[in-house]
Amino acid sequence: MANPKNRGKNSNLRVFLTILLVVAAISVMIKLNRNFNFSVTVPLTFENLGDDQILKSASTNQVKVKGKASGYDYFKYRFFSQKFPIDLSQLQQKNGKAYYVFNAEEDALEGSLTGSDITSFQPDTVFFDLDKNFEKRVPVIPEYAISFAAGYGSLEGFKVDPDTITLRGPQSELDTITRVYTEAIRFENVRNSVSDSLQLSFNAAIPMVEIKPDKVLYSLSVDKFTEGSVSVPLQLINVPSNVTAKVFPKRIHVIFNVNLSNYELVKSSDFKVVVDFDQVESLSTSLTPEVKEAPSYVRDIRLSESTVQYLLVK
Repeated sequence: MANPKNRGKNSNLRVFLTILLVVAAISVMIKLNRNFNFSVTVPLTFENLGDDQILKSASTNQVKVKGKASGYDYFKYRFFSQKFPIDLSQLQQKNGKAYYVFNAEEDALEGSLTGSDITSFQPDTVFFDLDKNFEKRVPVIPEYAISFAAGYGSLEGFKVDPDTITLRGPQSELDTITRVYTEAIRFENVRNSVSDSLQLSFNAAIPMVEIKPDKVLYSLSVDKFTEGSVSVPLQLINVPSNVTAKVFPKRIHVIFNVNLSNYELVKSSDFKVVVDFDQVESLSTSLTPEVKEAPSYVRDIRLSESTVQYLLVK
């Protein structure tokens, strides 16, 4: 059974601690209601930058504010993120320089210190380096690597849309840029068509230049391909007027790859293979045939003969 004396001591201790806490709370509240000097460092934010302007730098991104406020307001202020906005459309100008001057009587802090009495800003002026925003169109260079599965390929190849984009920034920066690049992407053993988007960037960091849009769509149309060939007559061009020319053989096989859907469309007449007698060398009796015309839907074109023999008869 508990000792009555111990119960009395514990009860007295609880009463004492309760009174002590109440007195401490009242003391804190009295102090918080008093005005006292404060000093806070406030981050600056910059707003309302014109579409035709770019902010290259500011002399500072924070300001130390001194003033007077109640302890209660200051206590609340310390627990909330604060900022001081500067309207860039209202900057003063002098000798081509833009600046903002803090005014202790007119400028006010946000949050619980809105009604505080400000005595000073340090620094009292923020200087801005502004430049005119220019635009420039540049091509998009896709960075990719593709390996197709056996018998597969792409007639159109890897495509990006759009293939040119707009840059915005200072003229001095834009003059150094001639293109933008996609992020690198790699495809292996491809059998099916693919499409998605890719991020754009420069080879080096250029923070003052904006890319619009900063992504492009890509597409890779994939088909099943097969090999085909047709026999095509050789056409002779630039034959000297005082001779008759003959070539051997007179026809040549054109070998190519074509997607299956277009295989039946390929005809011998779709191709033009020429032998150019302007390329004749005095010590040679052979010429190299060249494909001058072919359907747009065939690829990997090659000839069955790399050279043909010729004879000139006067």
